[in-house]
Amino acid sequence: MEKAKEVHSGFLFHLKHKDQELIDLYLDLRKFILSIHPQSNELLYHTHALTSLYTISEKMSDAFCMVSVYSNHLNLGFNNANQELTAYWV
Repeated sequence: MEKAKEVHSGFLFHLKHKDQELIDLYLDLRKFILSIHPQSNELLYHTHALTSLYTISEKMSDAFCMVSVYSNHLNLGFNNANQELTAYWV
């Protein structure tokens, strides 16, 4: 079994300021996404939310899934779900 990818230290720096419940939920979602598609690239960025974007290339436009962590909640989103999920998750 492939070793799980570690979360980037810069992303963790910002994530640790969130409630532990949000941190745990984010880490569980991340682990689940990477278990389904371990070869995906994880693009991380911080704007008004901490966001991890999962893509089949290094381009944001090829993303199939994202997790955005806000102050009190997080969002799980699917980009191009019909195309990407069918082609790469099935």
